[in-house]
Amino acid sequence: MSAHLKPFDHDELLKLDGDVPILRSVPYGIQHILAMFVANLAPIMIIAGVAGLGDAETGGMIQAAMLIAGIGTLIQLFPIGRLGSGLPIVMGISFTFVTVMTGVVATYGMGAAAGAIIVGGCIEGVLGLFAQCWRQIITPIVAAVVVTSIGFSLLSVGATSFGGGSGAADFGSLRNLALGTISLVACLAFQCLVKGKQKHLSVLFGLVVGYIVAIPMGVVDFSAFQNVKLFAAPAIMPFTPEFDLGAIISVTLIFLVSATETLGDTTALAQAGLGRNVNDRELPAPLPPTVSCPRCPAASAACPSRRSRRTSAWLP
Repeated sequence: MSAHLKPFDHDELLKLDGDVPILRSVPYGIQHILAMFVANLAPIMIIAGVAGLGDAETGGMIQAAMLIAGIGTLIQLFPIGRLGSGLPIVMGISFTFVTVMTGVVATYGMGAAAGAIIVGGCIEGVLGLFAQCWRQIITPIVAAVVVTSIGFSLLSVGATSFGGGSGAADFGSLRNLALGTISLVACLAFQCLVKGKQKHLSVLFGLVVGYIVAIPMGVVDFSAFQNVKLFAAPAIMPFTPEFDLGAIISVTLIFLVSATETLGDTTALAQAGLGRNVNDRELPAPLPPTVSCPRCPAASAACPSRRSRRTSAWLP
């Protein structure tokens, strides 16, 4: 057995800076990236559909969202001054904004949405610098209610994706339901049958099985890759920001909800994953680097991450 695959103390998985061999930690990282990628796609696709954007513009939004999410994640893991918590947090697109953003885009357009995101992101960033103060107002119970409510609101999103996705011509078809069922059963079987820490890779296993099965079923379409460049820099400000007061107020209110959600997520991560309460140094950090990009139809929220050498025990 090579040095990279030698046995290691699984208690290291429960430590913030646990010494986990790279070949052991990479599968957990890949699993989370794939799961997060799907969560980043759905809000953008929904809002792009409402805005009537083409494939090129939608692809550009996805590219920008993933790029900013990656930068935000690195800042969370490796803080720069007061920016970043030092906790295993992954930044991504939040479903919390979908309902409001679809209304803003339909009423005011993408320019107003971009302007509202810029203003709201700045406000939430400033709030993050004073988290020690307003955490006394937003008690753990309040944060828990907000996070739980958001979780319940996503049940419909999961059910829609299970049927084929929002706006799919074959929504609810036998093929889509069969594919979703196969992926779900694969996850559950892996979780039940595999022993040890490897069982936490059930999501990755389900994604791989589902994708492999989807290819012969004709669900996977590779034609879109024919004219795609291997590397491409995202366009800067493709939508001219417009600062409409109505749009700004609507989006800013949701940013406040997102701030509460971030506080709840960070607190839950520290308690469930690290067995301790979150400290004041870690609390303000998750808010300033909120993903707020004119190309992104929604802001980001923090969620637990599986990272090598900065890994938590909060695994599925």
